[in-house]
Amino acid sequence: MSIQLLETVLLMTIVTYGARVLPFLLFKGRNVKGFARDFIELVPIALLAALVVPELVTPSGTIVVVNNPFLWAGILTFLFSKFVPNLFLGILFGMSVFWGLDKLLV
Repeated sequence: MSIQLLETVLLMTIVTYGARVLPFLLFKGRNVKGFARDFIELVPIALLAALVVPELVTPSGTIVVVNNPFLWAGILTFLFSKFVPNLFLGILFGMSVFWGLDKLLV
C-alpha cells in the first residue's frame, strides 16, 4: 500500500468522522428550535435524495424513463413502503420488483 493511498484513506476517515461528530459537539446540551432544527432534520433526507435520484433517472449516463427498471422499482418500492412500514419487507419487495423488471424491460 502506497503512502499516498494511506494518507488519502486517513484524511477521508477524519473528514467523514468529523462531519458526523461536529454537530453533536456544537449542539451538545442545547435545545435547538425553529429553522435550525428543521434544517438539521431535513439534511439526511436531502443527502439521500441527492445520492439516489440521479442513479434512478440516469443509470446509463442519459435520462431514461420508460425502459428503466431502476426508476420503476424505486417508485414501486417507495409506494409499497408508504403502506407497509416494515423495512425488511420493503427491501425484499424492492429487490424482487427490480429483478422482475430487469428481466422484463431489458
